Parts: sequence; structure tokens; C-alpha cells
Amino acid sequence: MKQISRACLPLVLFGAMSIVAQTTPQTPTPSPELKKQDFFVGDWTLEGKTIASSFGPGGQPFKSTESLEWMPGGFFLLAHSYSEGKLAELTIIGYDSEEKVFTHTSYDSAAGKIERWRGTAGDDIWTWTRDTTIKGKPGQVRLTIKKISPRSYSFLEDVKTPEARDWSAVAEGTGTKIKWETASMFHSDPLCRARASCILSRFHAAVAVIAPMLFVCD
Repeated sequence: MKQISRACLPLVLFGAMSIVAQTTPQTPTPSPELKKQDFFVGDWTLEGKTIASSFGPGGQPFKSTESLEWMPGGFFLLAHSYSEGKLAELTIIGYDSEEKVFTHTSYDSAAGKIERWRGTAGDDIWTWTRDTTIKGKPGQVRLTIKKISPRSYSFLEDVKTPEARDWSAVAEGTGTKIKWETASMFHSDPLCRARASCILSRFHAAVAVIAPMLFVCD
């Protein structure tokens, strides 16, 4: 049996290492765009009111609490939304690198509905849109969030039908970050209370509260 010379051995080993390196998949990393969602990590109180329009009455107040945290790996944000002390909605936020848009999927426990939003983000402004049915006709809902300070933001929700030239505002409000000691009082989930890193996000519960008032959503 012919033996491999010592001089050839390093070349053989190098070739084997090259093959292993080429066949070993690289570990995926989150898109840098997701860093634009870091602002919302934490516990929040949302307060606002509906705006009078052809889609519904104005002056109806709403209030909710929310918590958002990064899932392991940093690819998705997981948001829990609470209304009257109960978990009302679960939302998963990610980023589609191919289409270059943020994705936002919400699961409404009260209505049993799933809402899918698409969004963009700037330095201090976030815009989300989704398709809906307005009085039996296709339309769109838009949510615009503007950073006010490191611990607060404002939001405006408006809708539009195909025949309308402009968007119609239907609700507005603010989000304020709260301390863990205060936030823990709102959390009915024992696991959430036991986890000091548990956190909530922005407008998700507010949207769930607004929709029934306006009778514009699916």
C-alpha cells in the first residue's frame, strides 16, 4: 500500500479543511434594520381617543398596556398586549430582507382574528399599513408612530377607501414607557411577572381596542 509522504500531508489536511469550510452553513444573523425597533423594547402604557369621522364617533377613550422583548436570536420581537389586565393580543415583528419591509403579525384573542401589517422605519418615525374591509369595500389602515422622547411616542391611525383622495384620521394617542415596578402590576401572566426582563411594545393593543369602536376592520 502506497503511503502518503510527510511533505504531502499538510496539503491533504488543508484540502480537507477547505471542503469542511465550504460545506458548513454560515450562521444567519439578524438584519441591521431590526435595530430600528429597539426603541420599543420595554413596558408601555398607551392612552388615546377616537377621532370623529365618517367611519365612527369621536371622543371615545381607550387605554392598554404592552410589553415587547426580543426572541432568542434577535430575529423577531414578541409583543404581549393587555386590556383590563388580561392578555388581549400577541404580536410578532420581523424584517423581510428581500422585500425590505418590516412584517407585523397580530393574533387577537378576543375576536379570533389575524392581522398582517407591513411597515417602514426612519430615524424617529414608523409607518405601518394593512389591507382591510371598510363598509363592505376594500380599504387600507395606516398607523404612524412618531418618537417624542426616549420614553414616549405619539401615534395616529387613519383609513382610506379606494374612492377617497385623502386619508381620514380615526384615532390618536400616546405611548409612555413605564418602570418595571409599575408595569408588573398590569401583567396577569405569571411567567411574565417572574421574568425581570419581560417587556411590552407599542400600539398593538390600542389597535385592537380601536377597531370595534370604528366598525372599519375585518
